[in-house]
This record gives sequence, structure tokens and C-alpha cells, in this order.
Amino acid sequence: MASIENRSRFVVSVANRDDLKQTFAYNREAALKTYIQEMKSLGLKPRLSRTNDSYAIRIREAGKSLQTLYAKSEQEALDIKERVSMERRNGLFVDYAKGRRHSLADLLVRYLREESPRHKGFEVEGYIINAMLADAGLSKVQLAEAFEAHKNPHPSLIGKVFQRKAGKRVRLPSPATRFIRKPFGDIVPEDINDYIDDRCQAVAADTVDREVDILSAVCHLAIDTWRIPVEKNPMDGVRRPRYFNERDRRLKAGEEDRLIRAAYEEDAQKSILDRLESLMEEARLASHNATTVYRRKNIIKSARDALIPEAERSYIHVPWVESFIIFQLMTGARRSETLSLEWKDVDFVQQTAFIAESKNGRPRKLPLRSDLIRQLQCLPRRSNFVFTMSVDAVRKAWTRICTAAGLVDNDELRIHDLRHEAISRVADAGSKVQGGFGLVDLQAFSGHRDTRMLLRYTHLCMPSLAKKLDAAFAGNSQITLHHGMRRLRRGATVTMKELAQGMQSASEPNALPSPESAAQAEVTANDELPSNVVRFVPRKAA
Repeated sequence: MASIENRSRFVVSVANRDDLKQTFAYNREAALKTYIQEMKSLGLKPRLSRTNDSYAIRIREAGKSLQTLYAKSEQEALDIKERVSMERRNGLFVDYAKGRRHSLADLLVRYLREESPRHKGFEVEGYIINAMLADAGLSKVQLAEAFEAHKNPHPSLIGKVFQRKAGKRVRLPSPATRFIRKPFGDIVPEDINDYIDDRCQAVAADTVDREVDILSAVCHLAIDTWRIPVEKNPMDGVRRPRYFNERDRRLKAGEEDRLIRAAYEEDAQKSILDRLESLMEEARLASHNATTVYRRKNIIKSARDALIPEAERSYIHVPWVESFIIFQLMTGARRSETLSLEWKDVDFVQQTAFIAESKNGRPRKLPLRSDLIRQLQCLPRRSNFVFTMSVDAVRKAWTRICTAAGLVDNDELRIHDLRHEAISRVADAGSKVQGGFGLVDLQAFSGHRDTRMLLRYTHLCMPSLAKKLDAAFAGNSQITLHHGMRRLRRGATVTMKELAQGMQSASEPNALPSPESAAQAEVTANDELPSNVVRFVPRKAA
């Protein structure tokens, strides 16, 4: 059963008095009647009309929830009623009202609580969604609570400590984000396009594109998994921002040496501090007996000043950062893969390192060169991980190293550039190896799932491809050129006389390739030439 309710606004007007014109919502009948009485009491003749632009179609059926649809004209309301009746009769009824009972913000919160903890990037997705909620004037979701309440989070997140309270606001508010308060069924591509245009004024286009990725994931999940029907996916027709952020930074001459020297100095300072801390154990224990904080700090400071020369003299150099950089340059691994590598996954005999989970979610193995094996064997095994450094520690050390090496500003070098350098070097080295390296070899080395990501390295594979072509087509020709003279190749199956006959026949298309026609060619022998070389002299006209 379906009923149509007219929700159009009432309009009260008076002839020749536009200043007295008033509009009233459909549910303000009391105010409407009062205003009409006021006009009549003034001796005026008010005229009542309706805008005829808003209708509600209520659909009721036993055993099913009430559905309310909306139309902007009476004819549209009648069409909707007829369509719903036909769908009911044919068993094709779709509850589009469900999409209007939930706002996009509600779906973002549900996604953050139910789906996002399954992802490795849960924390980053949480920051983005919470920022959107804050821009729309809504409450944030506590990531720690959402993670603890989830039944099946991503294995890599187990044991991770999340902030109990959402941190301070770190991005500029975007007024266009308020569209997420609209019902999901009312979201249109223009809403998301306006958000993209607004955000692109504040941040880079690639950052906005990652935010749109989350909106797209929420929309598809709501429609396909949560079964919230809408007439059309709001992502259809969205114009994503265009950008090109691909870097082609290669190490220039001398930069690698400067980088390694700076890394050596960084490791030296770290090793000295480690040695100093071991020498100060007794001083720290003694400081606990101090009666005041001032005396405790004074004891530690005095011990530090006295023990620094001894630490500098007796420290053991551990090449943590240097080994990290060499590992990146020789394996092309991602930073996260390197820092998650454990000793049990390194096979020194087979010269491989097993990565349990890469960026694309699949395991892979890294080939380890002999000199890299020797470098890793110099590292102490202080924990299960090969590199006992946090992401933040690596980032800060990298900043200091690049500053010391002069790799800043226009010569800025990023950690990920080492991966690009490693893959490029392998592609370069293909011309020096029998058979060379192709895209499939580079894919096995880099760990990319899609070979299209490696097309930027194809120009580096061309030298090895040229050598492969030489080898493939070698021996197909019977003769070769040397100092302007034709010579037979070694192992040729024809003689120079036979070749001369063939060439003479080719110069006379209408003549038959017979021995007589070939014998008419004048051949001048040269005693200085090898016996298998002849010189062809053009025949004079008769």
C-alpha cells in the first residue's frame, strides 16, 4: 500500500502587495491560518497557493519496514508509486529509503570500526576519517577503542599502541567536507567534486586522491556488502585530481661516497653513546641515592663529562645506518620490508632474505649479494630483527646524514630513492650479463605485482636487448662488410662466385639467373686481397 503526501510549501500573497507575501512549511498550518486572519482583519484579500515542489511517498507492507521516498513534483510522485507497486508485484522491491536513513558520516564511522582494522594502514585511515568528521563538526572515533573492539584485526597491528585520545588538529578545516552529513542516498558526484576542488587548494593532489580512495571504498562497501541500495553509486562521475609525482632521482658521481661517509659518522656517534651508557651504569645507580633532583642531575652530568673520552677510545663501531643504506641499494627493498626483516628469515647459504609480507600483501624473497652478506654478518644480534631501528629513528638519522652529505634542497635525496637507484642499477647491469635482464627479471627483483610499474626502467634495458638481438640474428647473413669490401662469414654455405651470379641476376630483373649471364661480369682479382674476397667492377656498356 502506498500513499502520497503533499509537502509543498504554502504561499500567501496579496494583490499589488509583494511585501506581504509569506511562505509556510507544510506542517505549519496554525501559523498559516493566523497570518490569513491578520490579512483579513486589515481588510485585505489574501490568496492561498502551493509551490507543488515536494512530495513524500509512504510505502507500507505487512512484515516490512516503512519506506518513505521523496519527489519534486506530483507527476514524479505518481511515477514512483506506480514503479514501487510494479516492483512489489514482481518481487523486485528495493528499499531505497534505507540509503536515506544513514548519512555518509555514519558509514565512515562504521567503516572505521568494522572494516579498517583489517587493513595494515588502519592508523592512517583512522587519521583521515577522523579529520573528515572533525571538519564536518562531528565527534572523532578513538582508534584504540575501535581496534580493541574488533574481532579480527590485521596481524601486523597486534601489539601496536594507539593513542587513547585523538590528537590535536593538524590540518586546515575544509568547509566542503560538511557534505558527509547528508544522507547516503542524496550524495551526488558534485558533492565529492566540490570536496576535491576545495582540498586541492590546501594540500597536494596525491594526498586528496588517497582521501578519495577511502570515500570510494566506503561507497562500494555500503552498496555491495552492507546492502544499502542507492539509485546510483555517488562515485560514478567523480573527477579525481590529476597529478604526476613520479621521481627519477639517481645518485650522481660522488654522492654515494658522501652518503656512506656521513652514515659512518652517524654510526660512530651512536656507538659512542651506546658505550657511554654502559660506562655510566654505576653513576646512574649512585644518582638514585641523591636527596634532590639537582644533585641527581649533577652526578649524571659529571659522570658523563668524565667518561666521554673513555667512550670515544673504547667504543665498538656498529654500522647500523651504513648497513641499512647498503641493504637498500643492493636489494631495492622498501623501507618497511627492511625494518621488518628478522634474522630467522635470512638464509646466508642460499643468499636470500624472506619477506613475510610486502606492500602488496604477498610474501617474496630478496636476493642477497655476497658483499651484502658480509655486511650483515658484521651486525650484532640484539633482537629478532636485523635492523633494530624504529621508523622515526631512521627518519631522523636520514635527515642528519643528508644534511651532512649536502643532499638537501635541489639535491634532496629520499630513502625511497634508494629503491629506485637499486632497480635502475640492476637494469643497467643487464648489458654486462649474458642474456641481460628483462622486465620479468626486474619484477622478480623489485616485487611489483604489475609490470606496468616497471615501464619507467625499459630504457635502461635497451643495451641488453640490443645484445640479445645481435645473438638472435647472428649468422643469418652469408656475407659481411669490412673496410668497404664484402667478405664471406665463417661457415658460409656459398662461394663468392655464386654470390656474384645472384647479384648479377638481381641487377637485371628480366634476365634469368643462369651461369651464362653471370659469366659476363668482369671480375678483377687483387693479389693483396684474401683468396675468398673479390671486387666487383661495373660492366661497361657495349
